[in-house]
Amino acid sequence: MRSKNRQYKHQLNYFDKEFAGNTKYTLDAWMITYIDRIKQNVLDKNFKKKTIIDIATGSGYAAIEMAKMGMQVIACDLSPQSIKNLHKYKKDLSLSNLKLFVCKAEEIPLKNKSVDYILANAILEHIPDERAAVEEWKRILKPNGKMFITVPLKYRYVFPFLWPIVYLYDKRIGHLRRYDLKSLQKVFKLKTIKYFYSGHLVKIIGLIINILMKTNKLDQYAERVDQEQERKRYGANNITVIFKNEK
Repeated sequence: MRSKNRQYKHQLNYFDKEFAGNTKYTLDAWMITYIDRIKQNVLDKNFKKKTIIDIATGSGYAAIEMAKMGMQVIACDLSPQSIKNLHKYKKDLSLSNLKLFVCKAEEIPLKNKSVDYILANAILEHIPDERAAVEEWKRILKPNGKMFITVPLKYRYVFPFLWPIVYLYDKRIGHLRRYDLKSLQKVFKLKTIKYFYSGHLVKIIGLIINILMKTNKLDQYAERVDQEQERKRYGANNITVIFKNEK
């Protein structure tokens, strides 16, 4: 495993470069799917009175859509470029209820028990000190608060013919580990509300076709089929778990 300093440097270089090309806010089909799942599985009826944090916000789509719904939203990321982009989107969309700051996912400058909901999509697998990150998220979560966690699924559930591609992708983007339901439950030690799988073969094929043909016409179809298979573990690439803090 690469050292902490090397891992953080790699993450900063990779994601700052990626986010530097984001000059306009867009919402892709897969992002809409995640937003719908957050609405259906995480938010309560009185969600507008609550606070949500999007840890490692990246392109910021989840934070922006939650803010547009009227919630109090906090978004943070290790990448200064990510937060710079969000400041622009915040101004363009007049989102005064969106707070932004740069920080590590395991060092969040918030008080204990200060947020009702946590979104942590595609971040835990990047963090050298997994335990420190999980304990930090539990520290800032209020009693009866919920976490929406998405991570890559262990290789044993990925089609073997995709292993070389997935391995190269993991190395390029900086994944340190993969998970399944049991390993996530062991790490978080919170009540599991719901879980589902995504990134099935049809979605991967659709992505490849889109890249080759420079189109996004298959996005909605691929997302629909992927959602229909959300209970299928084998052949998926990601797992999402919704946890609840009952303390």
